[in-house]
This record gives sequence, structure tokens and C-alpha cells, in this order.
Amino acid sequence: MSVAGLFLLSACSGPPTLQSHSLSQAPTVDGTISEWGGALTRVGKQSVSMSAAPTDSLLYLAIVIPDQSLIRSVAKNGLIVWVDPTNQQAHTYGVRYPLGLRAQRAQQATSRGGEGAPQKMALEDLFPSDLAIIRNDTVRHRMPAGFSSALKVKATLNTGALVYEMAVPVSSADGPASGDAQQHGLQTPLRRSLFVGLVTPDPDDDSALMPSSRGVPSVTGRRGGRRTARGRRRGRQRNQPASPVRTPDEARLELWTQVSSSGGS
Repeated sequence: MSVAGLFLLSACSGPPTLQSHSLSQAPTVDGTISEWGGALTRVGKQSVSMSAAPTDSLLYLAIVIPDQSLIRSVAKNGLIVWVDPTNQQAHTYGVRYPLGLRAQRAQQATSRGGEGAPQKMALEDLFPSDLAIIRNDTVRHRMPAGFSSALKVKATLNTGALVYEMAVPVSSADGPASGDAQQHGLQTPLRRSLFVGLVTPDPDDDSALMPSSRGVPSVTGRRGGRRTARGRRRGRQRNQPASPVRTPDEARLELWTQVSSSGGS
């Protein structure tokens, strides 16, 4: 299955730019890139390739990370994919998937009341896992990755590379999306130019991912929810093992790419 055009990397200074084109057929979000027709382009200085295909109702993204140090960082810390239609590299809307081994081990310790050593987890345990939807740096929803019928995300390890596909619901120019798409997707229409950010989160970001005391994944709608999560963790601090921190020499992914549609600025 072919793609109508390639995504071209801009040679100008500043964030790399991808020129988007329509796909001949919507890809299946299954963690493979065969349907993208080899149209991924390396972006930035790190070993990351990406393609993007916006439609009237969905933004499709395909990402490949072959660098083993970056894959280890994503496995440990998780990955946030930011989408900013304001074209300002802002944290307008993000999906954290996977959450990362660090966050999952912290949740294991919490569910056991802080007793015992964290269980060992294999890299494959990340997929499938929970995801977190983030709006303006505040975690709004945390849920299983396959819970939403509108937001689709899938990652796999294929021949040593991390392959990542996502379909983000977006509002159309005629009006906002409804139902599940409105709740879990980007609540504004796409413009001809937008930014996509790939960021491995810091340890401090895990505080908003802790499950509630009833064992139900946290759902917070205000910044106060983050303070509540931190407050719970402080209350159990004596029993919980210290959370691992990012070492100075650890690989970190922080890459913003501008996606421009045909005729866009």
C-alpha cells in the first residue's frame, strides 16, 4: 500500500519540518509501518524517523526509534507524544504511552502497601499498558490503552526498533467531535501547520500517574489532582522504596517537529 507522497525534511534552521500528504488509505494502528509505504523521514539529530497524515477527523502518526539507548530510556521513563495545533511547541495535548517501567514499578509498590522489593518487569510488559491523556500539563484521564474507541495507539518492538503508531481524534472545521472522540482527542481543529513533540518524561511527572486508594486508575481534571497524588505518596513515603531518578548520562528524547500540510505555512 503506497502513500501519496513523501514527507520531506526541511533544510532550514530550527525544528525539523515534515511536509504531509494524504494517505491513499487509512492505516491500521497496529504497531507496524508496512502501510506507510516507506515514507518515514529521519527528523532531528537523534535516530528518530516519523511520518504524519492529518485527515478531517484524525491525525495519524508513525514513529520509529532504532537507537537502543533511546529505547531503553522510553522503556524506563515512558514516552509523551505532544500535539500542538497552535504551532508554538506548547503542551496543548499529549498522550503518554507507554507509562514506562519506572511508573509501573512504583504502582506495584503502592498496590502492595510499599512492602517487598519491586517485581522484575520485561520490556514486553509495556505493551499493552495504560496510557495517560494530558492537557496543558495536567493529567486528565488515565486508562487502558485499548479503552477508547476513538484514540488509538500501539507500539511494538520489531527487529530491534521501537515502532509506534497513533491515531488522534481531532475536531473538524464544521464543529467539535462528539462523544468518545471529544473526551479523549484533540478538542480543536487542525491547522495547516502544527507541532508534534516526542519527550521522555522526568521522574517528577510520575506523581500524577499514581492509582487511587481504591486501585482505580486516577482521573484528574484540575491541577489540584496532581497535588493530591503527591500528597498520597508523601503519606506512604516511609514504606515505599525511593523512586529511581534519571542519571546524568541517560539518553533523553526531546524532539519537536513541525508538520505542514500542502499549501501550509
